[in-house]
Amino acid sequence: MKITLDSQLGLVLTAIQAEDQSVLYQLMDEVYRSGYRYIWEDQGDWYVNLIYNRHTLHKELKRSTSHYFFVELDEKKIGILKYDFPFSPREIEIPNAMKLHRLYLHPEVHGKGIAKILMDHCENVAMENGLESIWLEAMECQMQARKFYEKMGFREILTYTLDFERIFPEYRNIQIMKKSLL
Repeated sequence: MKITLDSQLGLVLTAIQAEDQSVLYQLMDEVYRSGYRYIWEDQGDWYVNLIYNRHTLHKELKRSTSHYFFVELDEKKIGILKYDFPFSPREIEIPNAMKLHRLYLHPEVHGKGIAKILMDHCENVAMENGLESIWLEAMECQMQARKFYEKMGFREILTYTLDFERIFPEYRNIQIMKKSLL
């Protein structure tokens, strides 16, 4: 399945399939590490191997609530978008909501308005499905991402500490941010 978001830009979402695992892994090995390498003792090896392995991908694709895409610009894979609905965090109840689970873009395309187009797409999908809000988790140490989400109307509602031992302790805080759609 392909979803055209901006035909002028050549911005398309392509549904990720199980057979795409090696391509997904290779892309995220580069994209995830480019922004998060510094928070991990192992530069993100454990996390990339856990989240983008064949087993995890198959498990995520089986969930009817999960929507997982490559973000493509002029037929080149530049990142991923994953959202789940209905979905509420364990830490705090957010009923009738979408979780913006993963939005990662290659640094080469940062600042070009692509993330905003992706956020608008998520909002449209959420509203079409009668959802009341969108929530996400953002690392407290990722100021650029948090400022972007705030600009998009998200507000911090809870901060907690991740128990990932391979993350340096000073980088373990994560914020749940929420945007109401009503």
